Amino acid sequence: MLDDRVQLSEDGYGPLFHRRFMVRIASAQLDAERLILRLCEDFGRFAPSEVVGIRSQQAPARVGGLGLADELVVVIPGPWNGPVRVVRRDRDRLCLVTLRGHMEAGQVHFRACGGDGAPLEFEVELWARAGSRLVDLLYSRLRVAKEAQLNMWVRFCLGAVEVSGGRLMDGVHIATRRLDSPSGAPVRTAPRTVGSDIVRPGRTA
Repeated sequence: MLDDRVQLSEDGYGPLFHRRFMVRIASAQLDAERLILRLCEDFGRFAPSEVVGIRSQQAPARVGGLGLADELVVVIPGPWNGPVRVVRRDRDRLCLVTLRGHMEAGQVHFRACGGDGAPLEFEVELWARAGSRLVDLLYSRLRVAKEAQLNMWVRFCLGAVEVSGGRLMDGVHIATRRLDSPSGAPVRTAPRTVGSDIVRPGRTA
């Protein structure tokens, strides 16, 4: 499952970032397990279709959706598509790792908890650095890729709210921490919070 096509964070360039996007959902018609099942069955349903497309490398799609070692390609405008592979699939979690050619090097976890009368929470958590020196330039200095990614994951969380059949409670919570220096050397002090925000409906991400 971890072969020479896998692009781990140590294979990337520039600083390592930890990012979290989280929504709390009231009156959801799905519990955490069923929301993750829907994510695995129709990953593209959660993504903003006007911004990205999802292409599965498996044909035909299996019952229950994505499974261990399955691969997807996130098709986005510009020179980088995003090939990823499933490295963990649990009842309440889906974990992907980036593959060679992805604009980032690292992993992303999708989690859900709650429901059944309690607020349902959905979270996207990422550990990644730029996949190439060019992406590091765009992401760290020009901020082009950073803004595009932020918008995509905010929309992804709002897609989870829609799929759940519930109501967004208090916006999309966003937190970003830099875990090492721009040169790639580990930070020996506490990780620095780069940004923390709440995006609410009607506000541009």
